[in-house]
Amino acid sequence: MPSDAAEIERLRAAFDARLRAYLDERRSELPEAIDLLDEVERTLGAGGKRLRPAFCYWGHVAAGGIADDRIIRAAASLELLHTFALVHDDVMDNANERRGEPTVHAKRGPNVAILVGDMALVLADDALMGSGFDEKDLHRAFDVYSRMRRQVIAGQYLDLEAAHSQIDERIARRIAVLKSGSYSIEQPLLMGATLGGASDDVLRDLSAFGSPLGEAFQLRDDLLGTFGQPSITGKSVDSDIREGKRHVLYTKALDGLEGEDRDFFVARWGGSFLSDVEVRRLRSLLETSGARAGTEELVVGLLAQAVSALEKAALDERSREALGALADLATKRSA
Repeated sequence: MPSDAAEIERLRAAFDARLRAYLDERRSELPEAIDLLDEVERTLGAGGKRLRPAFCYWGHVAAGGIADDRIIRAAASLELLHTFALVHDDVMDNANERRGEPTVHAKRGPNVAILVGDMALVLADDALMGSGFDEKDLHRAFDVYSRMRRQVIAGQYLDLEAAHSQIDERIARRIAVLKSGSYSIEQPLLMGATLGGASDDVLRDLSAFGSPLGEAFQLRDDLLGTFGQPSITGKSVDSDIREGKRHVLYTKALDGLEGEDRDFFVARWGGSFLSDVEVRRLRSLLETSGARAGTEELVVGLLAQAVSALEKAALDERSREALGALADLATKRSA
């Protein structure tokens, strides 16, 4: 079946092959930028499930689009966009490890990392516009793609601003949607569907599925960022605590703590020079406050909402099964 693990892996291999070929073309065109292109490829090659291009591909197929090399090219551009976001995020977070490998920031310094991220963004635009679709479809898809870029940058800014203030769960969830949820699932779906000439009804159906699923995806990411296994996730489980991330876990913990525990949590969360003992206590308070369990419940509820929307959507069975499999991959994961 096209929705099983073998099909997901086949698509991933197709995206990776297209990205390698595309980067080789750019090296021939601009040898002066080989170092930057090598870092883009190193970041891409460190891992990743290629969820964004997969959702774009199946959004296209769900809309009745032809599953040819054009959509592989267009969908693969989203992985370059994601690389831009990751590299710049690592600079802002002063992160040293990503997917078990040194970040560009750690390996080459922040100045080179900024240029690598910029290069990935420019390449993403170029790869999409050179994918081979006709001008009308590309123009419509670029509107979706451009909205996606604006949202992820706005979400990143809000995330930075929130680090210096107390926020509630509503704002934390909005940041999660803008920073990652929307550009990870909903907008890739809509971009692919638009390239496939989707009707307004299909776009609404895909949005109803992708919106809650995107939020669930980011909440799972937050949970793994604190409670995952570093050997599997490829990154530290202390960084969000040390950086003082104002995510849903944080807001739920504030709501669930009282007295000395709450005072400690507020004073130490994101504090400078936290000891390992303090980090462990902060992580424990996320458990005892009910924040972890509450966030898990929210993930389950959002996934159920997405699955319900998918079941009601006017899609062919092949697309429905594939999107259902991707929904599980996005939310029931360990990395």
